[in-house]
Amino acid sequence: MPISGVVVTCAPGHSDSVVGELASFDGVEVHGVLPDGQIVAVLEAESVDAEVSLVTRMHEISGVATVRLAYHNFEDLEQ
Repeated sequence: MPISGVVVTCAPGHSDSVVGELASFDGVEVHGVLPDGQIVAVLEAESVDAEVSLVTRMHEISGVATVRLAYHNFEDLEQ
């Protein structure tokens, strides 16, 4: 099960609405919003493909500029 830490950069004034949408996604836990509006979140998915799909959905949220990977752990995936 891959687990990743990400930083989501939003257009100015959009961080509150983006946090609301991210919080509604299964497998996403929002940990905070930095003073400059960047959002720190953790993603947990059943597979790498499911995680990629989740990040793709995050990019589609209105106001999201980037989703940057800060940490990724997938050591327990089946080979």
